[in-house]
Amino acid sequence: MNMRCERCSAVVHKIEKCNYCDRKICHSCAKSSRKDNTGTRRLICKDCWGEVKKRKAYQTD
Repeated sequence: MNMRCERCSAVVHKIEKCNYCDRKICHSCAKSSRKDNTGTRRLICKDCWGEVKKRKAYQTD
């Protein structure tokens, strides 16, 4: 099933959701991802990484 990235409009097979802007993005639009203390996956896109408040929230989670 092909899906479209909401950031770059590329057609890809796997879409993930940014935890800070709630857009569905492809792997190339993701800036960073990791697991937080509760074991859930945290993902931030390149646009949210450019905003200092969202980047600080990602780094402190």
